[in-house]
Amino acid sequence: MAKTEKTLTTGEFSQITGIAVSTITQMLRLNKIRGEKRSGKWAIYESELQHSAVVTQKDRGGISASVGPIFNTPVAAPKAYDVETFVQMTYLTEKGVRQWLKTGRLSGRPGADGKVLVDTANLDRPELQHLIRK
Repeated sequence: MAKTEKTLTTGEFSQITGIAVSTITQMLRLNKIRGEKRSGKWAIYESELQHSAVVTQKDRGGISASVGPIFNTPVAAPKAYDVETFVQMTYLTEKGVRQWLKTGRLSGRPGADGKVLVDTANLDRPELQHLIRK
């Protein structure tokens, strides 16, 4: 009998990587990471923690801790704007920015004062260029 590889739920995978569950589910559906449906729920192979798609997503600001959860190395915090400032720079509403942060469409993190910060790298993404006020 072959030994089966250990799997994680989307919640466990999210907790380890800091990537939103919705983003993980999308990555699974697009076959960017390996997993399988078991009783209607995703089971993600533990080896996918090292997958380049996961590392790339984390580099976009998908983690909120100051220490990388997998390699235990310090992660430089990208520059960021508070939500109100980001709203003024774009055609998005505050509600829209918060929703996009929640779903993983924008990267961000909690600031030291507890306010939500939106990473400046979002402004360089081609799919968001039409939303920037000029």
